[in-house]
Amino acid sequence: MESKQAELELSVIKKIMEDSRNIVLDNGIHYIFWGVIVTAALIVNYIMLLTHSNPRYIGMMWFILMVSAAIADGIIGRRQEKRSKVRTYAGELLSSLWKATGIAMFMFGFLGIVTRAYDPIYISPVISTTLGIAYFTSGTIQQLKWLKNIAFGWWAGAIYLFIFPSVHTLLIFAIMMVCLQIVPGLILNRKYKANLIN
Repeated sequence: MESKQAELELSVIKKIMEDSRNIVLDNGIHYIFWGVIVTAALIVNYIMLLTHSNPRYIGMMWFILMVSAAIADGIIGRRQEKRSKVRTYAGELLSSLWKATGIAMFMFGFLGIVTRAYDPIYISPVISTTLGIAYFTSGTIQQLKWLKNIAFGWWAGAIYLFIFPSVHTLLIFAIMMVCLQIVPGLILNRKYKANLIN
């Protein structure tokens, strides 16, 4: 009798997890949005460095762009929440994870430089390390092994950028953003749309 009860409870838990996975499935919009914004900024920053532009303009460009993008992303997120019929605990975890990651990256990118805690050349590997943590956790929450494994790409890139810093760091990081942020976002978006049709 007890074993039947335990089996029933396990099947209910499994069903809840499967339902949660289908509901939580990320639509990839935030990945694409931030990937495009940051990639464009990295390329502009790279060109500004090569042309010896005033570092103040570079910092100002990043600050204005990141604050504006964060506000736009917040608006997008709220609209998606209103359209979503079901809220899950896993969905809340994902939202909290990426908000915390964004705040941490903002602090690394701006406070770290303003306080001269480290050379600006190391912003990219520090942020790459942080993104590795976020992808690893996000993939685990969504039960998507391929998404979780992208973390190793971020960490490998961070190791390279820590060991071989150069003026080309920004260009390398832009390529990483396309491959490890925009492309996964497009894949998630395609799977999300396919899930809606089914």
